Amino acid sequence: MMIQQLAEPPKADSPFLKAIQAYTNTKLDISWIPGAGTAYDDKVSATIASGSLPDVILIRRTKESPNLNAQMSGVFWELTPYLKDYKNLSKMSEIAVQNASISGKLYGLPRERVLSRYGMIFRKDWLDNLGLQEPKTVDDLYKVAKAFTENDPDKDGKNNTFGIQEDATMELLKQLTVYNGGPNGWGLQDGKVVPDFVTTEFKSALDLYKKMVSEKIVSEDFPIAKKYDYFNQGKAGMYFSVIDDATTRHVDMMKADPKVQVDVAENFDGPTGQHVRATFGYDSLIAIPKSSVKDEAKLKEILTFLDKMGDDAMLTLINAGVEGVDYNVEDGKAKKIAGAKGSEDWQNFRWGSQFGGIQIEKTPLETKVETLFKGNFDLGVVDLSASLMSETNTQKGADLKKAITDAETKYVLGALDEKGWNDAVEKWRKGGGDKIIEEYTADYNKNSGK
Repeated sequence: MMIQQLAEPPKADSPFLKAIQAYTNTKLDISWIPGAGTAYDDKVSATIASGSLPDVILIRRTKESPNLNAQMSGVFWELTPYLKDYKNLSKMSEIAVQNASISGKLYGLPRERVLSRYGMIFRKDWLDNLGLQEPKTVDDLYKVAKAFTENDPDKDGKNNTFGIQEDATMELLKQLTVYNGGPNGWGLQDGKVVPDFVTTEFKSALDLYKKMVSEKIVSEDFPIAKKYDYFNQGKAGMYFSVIDDATTRHVDMMKADPKVQVDVAENFDGPTGQHVRATFGYDSLIAIPKSSVKDEAKLKEILTFLDKMGDDAMLTLINAGVEGVDYNVEDGKAKKIAGAKGSEDWQNFRWGSQFGGIQIEKTPLETKVETLFKGNFDLGVVDLSASLMSETNTQKGADLKKAITDAETKYVLGALDEKGWNDAVEKWRKGGGDKIIEEYTADYNKNSGK
C-alpha cells in the first residue's frame, strides 16, 4: 500500500513497474491511495484497524498516537535484528534509524531524507542592486532584510517591498534560534531535554522577530500569508525553508523576468559556531505487518526486495528515470530530456539516498544546493525529541504546543507583553510541559546508557 501524490495512479504497464519487477525478481501488487489532505493517513488507520493488511505498507506521522500504538503493540515486524544481514539496509543512515526507532527498536525502514536541509532562499539580484554582501551572521541578516524593506531593492522607485516572507509556521524563528546556538525543537540543556522556547537563545530570536514585524521587515499578515506568494510576486526578498525549494518553486518567476536571480545560503556564524536546522533525517516508514507476513522466510524475501531497491540500478531508476525517456547519458551523467516526467510517484519507493545511482546533470543552483546538503551534514542540529518517548507528550503535547505557538504569534504582533509570554510558558509547564521534560530526559538517559 503506497501513497499517490499525483492526480492519477501509475499505470499497470508503467516502465518503472516493469523495471523494478525485472531487477528484483518480484511481482508487485500495489494499492495506490491518494495522499491529499488526510486521505492517506485515514486509510492507513482504517486498514490497521481492520486487521487486513498488505505485506508492505507506507506509514507516515510515525510518532503520532495511532501509528505509534500500532508499532508498540506488535502490528509490525521489528526490523533491528535483521538489517545487518543485508548489503544496503546495513548501511542505512544512522540518524534516520535512530530517529525512526522507538526505545531503540525499528518497526519499518525509514525513507532517508537530506539532514541539513533548511536555510535561506533570497533574491541575489536585489542584493547586487543594493551593493550588499550575502549575510553571514544574524546581525547581517537583519541589516539585509531591512535594506530590502527600505531601500528599493528592485529599483522601481516605489516603496513596495519587504525583507522576509513568513507564514504561520514561523520558520525564521526556528532557524534564528538554531543560529544562536539553541535547540531545534528540543535539545539538551543542563542535563535535561528541554523545548527551544524555554531557552535564552530562543527568546533572543523571538525578540528579534518581534522587532522585524514592528519595522515591517516581516509582514504582519504572516499568520495567514500563503508560503512563496510574496516572494514569487517580487514583493519579498527572502524566506526560510528547505533550500531545495529554490530550484522548484520559482521557475515561472525567473522565466517571466530573466533579471531575477534566486540564490540560497545555509552557513551563518553564531556565538557557538555554524549550525543548520536539520530534518529528522527520514520521512515515513516502510513497514511490514505481522498479520500478513507470518514467518521469517517471507519477511526475509521482502527485506531482500527492499535491499535491492537500494542498489545503484534502482536508485538510478527512481532518481533519474528511464534512460532514453527521461534522460540520456552524456559524459557519464544523466542529462534530463526536456518535458520528461521522471519517476513521479515511483519516487515514494525510495528509502535510500536521493543522490544515489547515476550522477544527474544539474543547473548551477541545483549544484550549489547539493553541495550545501553534503558539506553541511555535520552542522545539522536535530530535534532531540525525534527519537524519544513521552506518554504525556503523546496524550497532550500537540495541544500544549499549539498554545505556545499562539503565544509566539501574539507576542511578535504586540498583542502579548513580556509578562503574557512568561505566563504562557509557565502555563505550558504546569499543564504537562514539565512532565514531558521529565519523561523525555528519562528516555534520553536510558537510551544513552546514563
